[in-house]
Amino acid sequence: MLLFAGCMKEYEYTSPIAGDTVLTRNIPSGNIPTPAWNVDTNYDFSNSMTAVVAVDLKQTYPDVTPADWQVGGGDLMGVFDGIKCIGVTEPTDGLFFLYITSPTSSNAPTRLQYYSARLHNIFQADTVLHFENGARLGSVTDPITPAFTE
Repeated sequence: MLLFAGCMKEYEYTSPIAGDTVLTRNIPSGNIPTPAWNVDTNYDFSNSMTAVVAVDLKQTYPDVTPADWQVGGGDLMGVFDGIKCIGVTEPTDGLFFLYITSPTSSNAPTRLQYYSARLHNIFQADTVLHFENGARLGSVTDPITPAFTE
């Protein structure tokens, strides 16, 4: 049974041990439309790095299943230097392949943001990425999987 409480989805199940009905941990659901994240096309793309990113909201919301939030069509992954978008992509086979342009200052901390079209919400990675020209973070067989929170 799916219950809605504010902007959170709560999942109810019957405990196999006690037989009691239990509410699992909430997964944030919102009403955020698809963001219009874009990288400045006038940018000098000679300094860049790449990242292969996987999303696993189960790290932050352990009681939900991947079916509750699975990566799908309409999802986006963006990389931000403050509020400036320096990389954005849609998923391919459940992974995000990011081409990241140089932030405004050398070795500036950047943050990943994940938009879930299914949940209509934006999640931010707890991990800060540091730009390094030419760096490659993650791979298809070993993507980076930061924890994302609302």
